[in-house]
Amino acid sequence: MGLRRGGREQGGAVSPTRTGARAVVNGQRRHWRKPDLHLGDGWDDCAAAVVSDRLWRTGLVTVSGLTDAEAVADLASQVMDTSAYGGFGPYGLHAVCDTRRHAHRVDGAVLTRAPVDLHTCGAALPQPPRLVLLACAQEGLAGGETLLADSRAVFDDLAREHPEAAHALSLPGAAFFGRGEDAFAAPVLEAVTEERRMVRLRQDGLIRWPKDIQRHVPALRAGLARHRQETRLRPGEGLIMDNSRWLHGRTGFTGDRLFYRAEGNPRQPLPHDQRPGEAP
Repeated sequence: MGLRRGGREQGGAVSPTRTGARAVVNGQRRHWRKPDLHLGDGWDDCAAAVVSDRLWRTGLVTVSGLTDAEAVADLASQVMDTSAYGGFGPYGLHAVCDTRRHAHRVDGAVLTRAPVDLHTCGAALPQPPRLVLLACAQEGLAGGETLLADSRAVFDDLAREHPEAAHALSLPGAAFFGRGEDAFAAPVLEAVTEERRMVRLRQDGLIRWPKDIQRHVPALRAGLARHRQETRLRPGEGLIMDNSRWLHGRTGFTGDRLFYRAEGNPRQPLPHDQRPGEAP
């Protein structure tokens, strides 16, 4: 599960490179290092500490050993409360595949074979889930790479290169999410504290840009393109991500690709959620 930024492999301090799947480097296949967490080792205090540490440091945890839907659900139950965001797949998960019934819906791309732009899971909900677990059950024949972007890097980039855009996208009415009477205004990028940034974004029919904000959208999309990372998850591999920090999507695919997704809120407060002065 090697990550590429801007079409080239990215190494360095970002934790997603520390995985066991294959990546393309200079046209050749190579293996990255072990994932942050291997479920074959079981769940214990050490595993919980690894997840907490990685979420605090990078907002992203790489996982292997997710052998089936039950294993995905078991992991989800350890790290998050999914009761408010349950799906209709096995064990209450969301089954992400081509249903052949959603192509006509403005929010239905994720359940087709089409590409899915970088987005926040549940952005059209008043309270999106804080954590998202994505796991590969079956690869497609071609395509279907997972796309990721760290909104902290995007926000900092905008603040440096396009400060007017960063300010506009941080306003309470930066965008309208949802449809009809349920639509509401919210910031797209928000600096909660000096250490924490939050993102809420869709790029489909469930977001509407006010006229005075529209001119800043190209700068946002350019920032997303600069910081977009790409990884190909293999069966049994997955990601736990801080949904308020990381945007995700995928490339289009062929074949019968199947992913499972769990959404929820942390069972234990994340360290950066605690009040100033409290020990993590």
